Amino acid sequence: MQKVLFFLFPFFFTTCNNSNYQHVEIEIERFEDIFSASDINSLDKVKQDFPFLFPSQFEDQIWIDRLSDTIQNEIFKEVKLSFSDLSVQKNSIQVFYDNYLKYNIEYKIPRIITLTTDVDYRKKIILTDSLLLIGLDNYLGKSHFFYSSFPEYLRFTFIKENIVIDIAKEYASSSVYNEKLDNYTFIEKIINQGKILYFTSAMLPETQPSKIIGYSNEDYAWALNNEKDIWSNFIENNHLFSTDNNLDTRFIRLAPFSKFYLSIDNESPSMIGKYIGWQVVKSFMNANNSVNLKDLIQEKPMYIYNNSKYKPYTNE
Repeated sequence: MQKVLFFLFPFFFTTCNNSNYQHVEIEIERFEDIFSASDINSLDKVKQDFPFLFPSQFEDQIWIDRLSDTIQNEIFKEVKLSFSDLSVQKNSIQVFYDNYLKYNIEYKIPRIITLTTDVDYRKKIILTDSLLLIGLDNYLGKSHFFYSSFPEYLRFTFIKENIVIDIAKEYASSSVYNEKLDNYTFIEKIINQGKILYFTSAMLPETQPSKIIGYSNEDYAWALNNEKDIWSNFIENNHLFSTDNNLDTRFIRLAPFSKFYLSIDNESPSMIGKYIGWQVVKSFMNANNSVNLKDLIQEKPMYIYNNSKYKPYTNE
């Protein structure tokens, strides 16, 4: 059942080769343009076309006030300036759906709508059964003045190139987390994260691995060159089979850096657990040539770990 969505508030919140498959063409509806160009006389028509963005408990005056709000108008203006043409983004999203429909041939592409979210970076992309919402005000470029109060590690994510990557990750997450289990161990968590990155890379094969995980080239090189030591640290500190949720903050979540509590911390990129989980999943796929992407997504994390034959990279 389609959830009610509200585009400006914090509670705003699914292998196969087939000869019948055809290249997909998508349409992107620019809600932010339509809404910002409306007035008291045309608002009813906008509400009819996008009813899920106008919860019934809010009176029309709220929307009318929004249209004359200085901050909202500045957001609309900056989005229009940065995204006067969405052809590049449209092409990259079509490439994603071309690949996704080979993975899930029966999938029906949702209605794709751009909008503004008051720079709610936690809700850049919203995916439901019938809707894909893209908050363009979260992708204006890492140097944009809207983001001046954000730390650098967050500003780094506010770039146009991340739109299709974030979309692919939403699809990956919805597939990987269909079955949620309590008390996941650290190794299970990072392998699930590795599945998401592997899936995203499979859907966007032309995208550099560093961009898939959200690293600079330097960060990715650091992770690669220190992979053996990272893995050793996880083993020596008994992290792999721990259910301590503090490890999520230290090694999985986006942050200024990963937290080994060592002198190397400031040199390290965050999310290093995701990187290691990705390498374990890659190793599993390389060791099991008969496994396809659908099989991988459905496999239990511990099965992947036990059958990965993972050996961390060393540059020695």
